[in-house]
Amino acid sequence: MTKINQLIAKHFAGDISNEEMSQLKEWLDSSEDNRLLFNDLKQSWESFNLPASSEDKFRVLSKVKARIKTDEIKEDKVVRPLFNKVWYKYAASLIVIVSVSILAWYQLNEPFSVLNTLGYEVNQCEAGTHEKLILSDGSQVFMNGDSRIKYKMNAEGSERIVYLEGEAFFDVARDEKKPFIIGLDDAEVKVLGTSFNIKAYPGDHSVETSVVTGKVAFNHMHGFLKKNKESMFLVPGQKGVINHSSDSFDQLSVNNELDIAWMQKKLNFKNTPLLEITKQLYRMYGVKFKLTDGSLEDLKITASFENEKLEEVMKILEMMSEFSYKQENNLLTIGKKGEF
Repeated sequence: MTKINQLIAKHFAGDISNEEMSQLKEWLDSSEDNRLLFNDLKQSWESFNLPASSEDKFRVLSKVKARIKTDEIKEDKVVRPLFNKVWYKYAASLIVIVSVSILAWYQLNEPFSVLNTLGYEVNQCEAGTHEKLILSDGSQVFMNGDSRIKYKMNAEGSERIVYLEGEAFFDVARDEKKPFIIGLDDAEVKVLGTSFNIKAYPGDHSVETSVVTGKVAFNHMHGFLKKNKESMFLVPGQKGVINHSSDSFDQLSVNNELDIAWMQKKLNFKNTPLLEITKQLYRMYGVKFKLTDGSLEDLKITASFENEKLEEVMKILEMMSEFSYKQENNLLTIGKKGEF
């Protein structure tokens, strides 16, 4: 299942980000065949309706898993010449099946899919901006760029539940009878009333929870169907980190002020790889980055900035490091020293 298949599926679901839409558009513009294939998929999708009941969801999910596995085996075994019309039709049909399968899986499992946001308020904070929310219980949420959160207004029940992708600082109104729970990818944070920062961007190698006041329960769900659960309690001066690469779950003693520095537009890099730096700069300034050489990704940099313009940040980083850069509109390209 290629990245393009995933982008097409998310586009059909109406849940594709601006960055992902740009990638899809670039693929469509690259050839007439791509546009024709996309139109075929679109026509097939428009005749497809996803069941909404719980019973149907599980039935579709089971069929999806089996069909994906079958199609991947067939694709591995069959070898056909390129540009053959029969092969093209087969490929189009296969991509329809795979794209619909991906979309069904996405709709059933992703917290922010169209299906799973019915009845919820969803707030999106675009890259280059910050946003403050005040929930119905009085809790405050400060969102970093390229983040989104979903919640129910005036929700009844014994718990207050929100879901986060990205980064946000929470100042939770205390209610001992209704715990406040933040759902994350493979994790959750549970509190009664406290303040803390969560960093949980899709695609990052880690999920982090850093406590400023009070006490926080940080739970890590993993294993088959996420049935295995590890827990830790965090107090001020501590941070919990889930590392997806090593599947570790660690409690660290830290300066929590550094974890919320983004709220004052502060940047603190300490032997930070250039790839990670570009992610933080994108979230703060809303400018996209491209590295011309893969070896630049691991270039380590130590520097600090406070409320600086991107142009000043890049000039200083260029002087300190072995790279050069150029900016055209909303794209900043970084290359080796002397390349630009």
